[in-house]
Amino acid sequence: MIDRNLLLHTYRLMYSVKMMAETYEANRTITKYVHSTSRGHEAIQLATAFQLQPQDWVSPYYRDESLLLGMGWTPYDLMLQLLTKGDDPFTGGRSYYSHPNSREVDKPKIIHQSSATGMQVIPTTGVAQGIQYKEN
Repeated sequence: MIDRNLLLHTYRLMYSVKMMAETYEANRTITKYVHSTSRGHEAIQLATAFQLQPQDWVSPYYRDESLLLGMGWTPYDLMLQLLTKGDDPFTGGRSYYSHPNSREVDKPKIIHQSSATGMQVIPTTGVAQGIQYKEN
């Protein structure tokens, strides 16, 4: 049986993602040109995020905001990045929305992303090779 608290936490995160998307849509003049939702992928992204450990590396896609929330980032953190604010915890407002990178000690590590779909493969392969090299 799945823990009730985990189910409630997951539901709250899924609801947060839904409300974020609706807020962005309602303010589309300042957000829509860069925002794409994770609608329809919330459950699998959260399930993935809940399995990650701080020593893991991830290479999220630009629609992976549910994954980021599941990893411990807040809606506020993601909104700071969307609006390119200086307090954006990923790049200090210097990067395009949903192109996070992070080496936070208490969260899985995130490598910087390219805008082209599928381009996560090349740097992620490099990370995997580096990990394999260090472990052998």
